[in-house]
Amino acid sequence: MSMLCRALGVAGRRPLRSAGGRAGGWPQVASVGTGRPFLGGQPRKFCAKPLLGDGGEQSIVEVDFHELKKMTPEVLNQLRQAFVGPKAFGAVAVVNIPNYGPKLAKAFRAGVDLALADPAGRTAAAAVSNTYPGWSGTPGQETHPLQSSFLFNTKEVIPGGKTDPYFGKSIFPSQEYRSTFVDLVTPMHDAALDVLRACDAIVEEDSQKQGLAWSSEGRSLLRLAADGPALASRFICYDSGFTREDNLLREKDAHKKNGQSLANEHVEAEKITISQVTKTAGHAGDGLASMRT
Repeated sequence: MSMLCRALGVAGRRPLRSAGGRAGGWPQVASVGTGRPFLGGQPRKFCAKPLLGDGGEQSIVEVDFHELKKMTPEVLNQLRQAFVGPKAFGAVAVVNIPNYGPKLAKAFRAGVDLALADPAGRTAAAAVSNTYPGWSGTPGQETHPLQSSFLFNTKEVIPGGKTDPYFGKSIFPSQEYRSTFVDLVTPMHDAALDVLRACDAIVEEDSQKQGLAWSSEGRSLLRLAADGPALASRFICYDSGFTREDNLLREKDAHKKNGQSLANEHVEAEKITISQVTKTAGHAGDGLASMRT
């Protein structure tokens, strides 16, 4: 699962982003991505409505958490719309998870505080490298893709979980920090398993129509996910010193007016060192943090 569920939600393999706030405060929703849930301290809703060929819009499918557990025919139809066919997103938003909004807000607050205001905590939970469990990165100085982040194994911390020797033991700056993120990822994990349980039912039905076997041959998406020893969860405080704005065409036009060629621009750009790039600390500078599991 990629938050994948991606904060968070139950996601397929297409990189969609959808989540945020609704009128009246935090939504009880786990969705495909939380991209920028904190902007000026306020939750924000993101659009995941690609234009269709006929000029219309298609919204991401939302499935109620409680109805998902019942696996009603309506839920199965919703998941079929989300995952089957050429117009499927390959992702679904699970909504109305009890108390999910406050848990998400608390976890993001803890993650941002660890990144920007708790050097002792970062030291206590320091990872061997940015691919190992724990904290990695130095806010204000990162340029690598993973940025400043905190990594742990959801499969280890959920009820009944255990350490995976290959992944490594998850380390946390404090017990409170651990509890905060366990409270967040546990319902996410439960929702993801419920989605896969329903997907098994859909695949079973479609396989039978085609004269193929699924569960009778020991195949199961649910078991594959439930039995897996590791599920990486990473809180990222993006800390890029480079703008996300693409000014290539505008800069090209400006250089043409000044008699400069684009080739000369690239030559000059290569002379710029990392130390010359003005940087600001992740969330405080660009308002972007995310949680992935």
